[in-house]
Amino acid sequence: MQDLLKINQEIIRENALLKQRIQELEKSEAVRKQGEEALRASELRYKAIFETTGTVMLIVEEDMTISLANDRFESLTGYKREEVEGKKKWTEFVEKNDLEKMVIRHQLRRADPGLAAKSYEFRLVHRDGSLKNILLTVDIIPGSKRSVASLLDVTDRMQAEEKLRESERKYHELYDFLPIPIYEMDLEANIVSANRAVYETFGGTEADLKKGFKAWQILSPEEMDKAAQNIQRLLKGGPRRRTEYTLKRLDGSVFPAIIISSAIRRDGKIAGIRGAVVDMTENRHQEEELRRVTAFLDSIVENIPDMIFVKDAGDLRFVRFNRAGEELLGYSRDDLLGMNDYDFFTPEQADFFTENDRNVLNEGRIVDIPEEPIQTRNRGERILHTRKVPIPGVNGEPEFLLGISEDITDQKQVREALRKSETRLQRAEKMEALGILAGGVAHDLNNVLGVVVGYAELLLSSVDKSSPIRPRLKHIMKGGERAAAIVQDLLTLARRGVSGRQVLNLNQIISDVQQLPEYQNPSLHHSSVQIKTDLQADLLNISGSSVHLGKTISNLVLNAIEAMPTGGTATIKTANQYLDKPIQGYDEVREGDYVVLSVSDTGEGISAADLKHIFEPFYTKKVMGRSGTGLGLAVVWGTVKDHNGYINVQSMGGKGSAFTLYFPVTRESISSEAAAPSISECMGKGESILVVDDIKEQRELAAEMLQQLNYSAACASSGEEAVAYLKEHRADLVVLDMIMDPGMDGLETYRSILEIHPEQRAIIVSGFSETHRVNAAQALGAGAYLRKPYVIEKIGQAVRKELDRKHTAAASAIP
Repeated sequence: MQDLLKINQEIIRENALLKQRIQELEKSEAVRKQGEEALRASELRYKAIFETTGTVMLIVEEDMTISLANDRFESLTGYKREEVEGKKKWTEFVEKNDLEKMVIRHQLRRADPGLAAKSYEFRLVHRDGSLKNILLTVDIIPGSKRSVASLLDVTDRMQAEEKLRESERKYHELYDFLPIPIYEMDLEANIVSANRAVYETFGGTEADLKKGFKAWQILSPEEMDKAAQNIQRLLKGGPRRRTEYTLKRLDGSVFPAIIISSAIRRDGKIAGIRGAVVDMTENRHQEEELRRVTAFLDSIVENIPDMIFVKDAGDLRFVRFNRAGEELLGYSRDDLLGMNDYDFFTPEQADFFTENDRNVLNEGRIVDIPEEPIQTRNRGERILHTRKVPIPGVNGEPEFLLGISEDITDQKQVREALRKSETRLQRAEKMEALGILAGGVAHDLNNVLGVVVGYAELLLSSVDKSSPIRPRLKHIMKGGERAAAIVQDLLTLARRGVSGRQVLNLNQIISDVQQLPEYQNPSLHHSSVQIKTDLQADLLNISGSSVHLGKTISNLVLNAIEAMPTGGTATIKTANQYLDKPIQGYDEVREGDYVVLSVSDTGEGISAADLKHIFEPFYTKKVMGRSGTGLGLAVVWGTVKDHNGYINVQSMGGKGSAFTLYFPVTRESISSEAAAPSISECMGKGESILVVDDIKEQRELAAEMLQQLNYSAACASSGEEAVAYLKEHRADLVVLDMIMDPGMDGLETYRSILEIHPEQRAIIVSGFSETHRVNAAQALGAGAYLRKPYVIEKIGQAVRKELDRKHTAAASAIP
């Protein structure tokens, strides 16, 4: 029984020990978890510091590879952190001239952290190649071979320091230039700064000053107590002192003088004494010199072309004004002195000036105001560039405010005019480039369309009127003609579309346009649109192309109608106008006599963003292919420029638009036009015609048309082939394409033909309009100019006219 009790007690004791052990383990686990939580919190804190610190932070491995960078690294270098971490070495970002110095310091730091400076500056290469000045702070991570680095961009600071040094240099130059001895001494009476006049007055050199020069050395013994008392008053915050002394030079000679002294304050504390010495021995000379300097400075102030003014710091009343200020504001000095801004300007403008002045006085520094509008008495509003600076009084507080104002109104206007001129030049260059592109496209399209339209016309003339294919041929012909019209638009854009000029009257062209079907009843598509005209009765004539001007008016009116989907009024207006000075607008309209055409509407208007592009080809807000090709306003631009005119556009979203076109006036009269001959009058008499064209389909089409007109036609595919043909054969007329590639063009070919047959007749053909090379060929003897695509009526008229001219010339030559 006792054994059982003993065993039972042993079990109880072991259970108690086990329970105690379990409690210790649970407590240890809790401590471990608490430690892990503290570790995670610590990691989060350090990560937050690493990511959110105001500087760039890096972790750099022993081989200088960047293993970790925070987000600010991208803004400093232009590289994203994922492009850098584990991929780039730190040395890749260091300017090559600073690289060796950094590598040496890195090696020293690895050997012994105490051997290399932890902070120094170097130049960092940005991704775009620019350099930045960086303050680097770097250290080895304890227990690791890695380094942690902090990078601070100090470029702005260094630039500011350079500006400060330059400002200090200018201050010291001025300080040294002053003829009055000026010095500064510290609280122990050591002279710490002196201008050149001090050495000239007392003797000695700057080297003497650096050895340790005491202020007492320039005082005679009997003046020591007086000087000490004055200094004590200044150190206690007393006002500027003006005291007479007997001073001595380093050579022992003495002279009477006045020292004007004041305390030097830095960071709100007195740091020393500043003094200026007036040698009373030459008082009269000094006074005269002072008057001369004052007169000199007054003369400068009076003759400076900028307005200079001085105001008192209390009521901001004018106490000084120069002549330029009088001329600018339109007030005399008698009007201005003793007054403030509220006596001359509106309350709003006076408030603006007063607020700026108070800020200058409160901040105690120069303030630059790039643009400051001011209402003058006689010249309206002007724009000033003003600099204001506080002038301290004897107590160091601002006593006056000095202002210098430059009138930049004209400069601003010139800059604005230059900006507009550059914009117009860029616009013209863009349109010229697009025009060249459009011209090339039009040339190729003309060759294709010539075949379509020409053969459609030939087929129509040979197909019976009852034939079922005749309507289809008419559709082909009509489609080709519509495509040809688009080509003409492209030629106008290329500024190669005005083939001939006539004396015209815009009122008549407007009247003709109004007879077109789309203008007879615009309400078919725009139920509430009205078209009004306001045409000047005695409108002057202009020189140009009625076809192109009609197309221009048509495009402008159709655009106006399209801009009023819910109704409104489109107004067409003409007027004579003489401009005696240029008009600044979308174009710069120069002086001269003009016929002015205006097409305005009350529609949706054009936004400022769209207004910059409206004349560009294919830039349109319409549905392409349904309500327009996007060439309408581009054609308007090309036509106006071909007529040596100008365009102005005024529009605002929701406020309607107005297009105003200026065409130079001609004093010539309108001549009557002869009626075009009929096809029967263009028939040939078996004459031989040589067709020269590098496009096979074009020359075959022309030959077939000429054969239908009873001519004998031969073909040549190039200028060289045509010259070879005419060496062996004769032709009554050559139909000569102007543009052939490769090889000779029309002008070169005609020159070569004339060497063989000096009297050879020719007509010129091109997909473009007349050029200087066409004119040169005509000057050599070529006849009419014929534009592609070929139409049987046009080619027949041109050939017949030139052949008849040949026969007439031959008949007149017979005695």
